Amino acid sequence: MRAFWDALAASIGRLTLAEWIQIVSAIGAVAAATAAASAARSGRRAARTAAKQLPELQRQVEISAAQSKTADEQVALAQEVLKAATAAVREAARARTDERAPLVVALFEAPQWPPLIDATRDRMPYGNEVRLLDQRSVAQAEAASPARLFARDAERTRLMWFQTRGVLINEGATTARVRLDDHAQFVEATAARTERLLRPGEVARFEWAAGHTIAEWAAARERPDPPNPLGACFLTITVFDSFEHGIFDHIHVVMSGRPVVPVDDSFDEVRLASRQSEADMEVTVFPTRRTYRSDGVRRDPLPWDGTYAAWWRANGRRATELADKGQSGNGA
Repeated sequence: MRAFWDALAASIGRLTLAEWIQIVSAIGAVAAATAAASAARSGRRAARTAAKQLPELQRQVEISAAQSKTADEQVALAQEVLKAATAAVREAARARTDERAPLVVALFEAPQWPPLIDATRDRMPYGNEVRLLDQRSVAQAEAASPARLFARDAERTRLMWFQTRGVLINEGATTARVRLDDHAQFVEATAARTERLLRPGEVARFEWAAGHTIAEWAAARERPDPPNPLGACFLTITVFDSFEHGIFDHIHVVMSGRPVVPVDDSFDEVRLASRQSEADMEVTVFPTRRTYRSDGVRRDPLPWDGTYAAWWRANGRRATELADKGQSGNGA
């Protein structure tokens, strides 16, 4: 044995640097292979352990998923309960508000016939101009006549306007504050012609004037489809009370018709209809829209929006909005 080690030592002493590197590399490779084999054995053991634990882990995952679903369902149910409870409280509050709120009803007469023509106006008056119901406007206007013809692109820029009267009745339990649009006013002389208090059971008379140019009335007759707003005038009456948690009511009104007819089936010349029935003039009062102060200001579509939507999409809304200032949302 001693001879073997002596021979090995003698051999090692004769190794070159390159041979030493090869030996060290071989030793490293053996060590790496040994480590890899050990890791593989550990991996197989871990895999066998995991295979045994996988069903239990899967069961835990399924239990967790079921618990999560149950929790989500409970949250959704709680939200629905809260929503229903909130709605019930809101409706109860509204019912209490309705019990003490005013309830104003509007009744209208048929539009006056014949209408008036104002040669000095080519549109409805703006906010700072003399109103149609002012005595000066009435004095400078003349009654329209079926005998008078209006050629195309001639005198059709003149304003043809109608006047109608109505009454407001407070059928509620408390005093109402009523506000009319600019083109309407109360008949009785008050400090504010467009606003007044209306006590329970009280009746207030008012009047409203509105119109279009002869050209616009003619267009409404000549091009009735889709429904043409140039043959309609709009009014909004606002009713509210003095309670902190009170109401706003809006009474929306449309005066519409086709008072201008063609001469000899041609619209090159038009005239006033011979009879009021031929003009189809009427006043439509829509159901009152109520909103509550607690809900804040709302901007719901107006009741006539759907009727004239197609025309407004094609022609723009500004043409009729400039003429009819009575369009407003659900706010005072």
